[in-house]
Amino acid sequence: MIRVGEQETTNASEVDETKEEEELEKLELPFPNARVVRILKKNFQKEHQIRRDVKIAANELLGKILDDIAKAMDNEEFYTLSTEHFNKASKKYRGVDLQAKRFERIKRLLMKQRAELEEVIMEMERSEEEF
Repeated sequence: MIRVGEQETTNASEVDETKEEEELEKLELPFPNARVVRILKKNFQKEHQIRRDVKIAANELLGKILDDIAKAMDNEEFYTLSTEHFNKASKKYRGVDLQAKRFERIKRLLMKQRAELEEVIMEMERSEEEF
């Protein structure tokens, strides 16, 4: 059940968000800001309000990444660029996720080894007490 006061607040916030989106589109960001915000919100599991500066920063970061990829592709000697060239140029950005997975795997391994070492130390201490 929605109360009248709550509905007015919701409508006011929607109007504010629409005005903010229009202002952001005037900033000449690299990508349509509404699309960037949709991508962000699509990946949120919880409901979040995104501040204006975050929307701008995300959009600018995506633009810088694409600029970097384009510069790397420009170094190719071929006139026609293919997906292979794009994948090569974007490799460092795709590798970030792989690197995070590697770190997590190493961390789990080290935690397991730590637990085993602590167990060995406790056994050694018990053995010393017996003598």
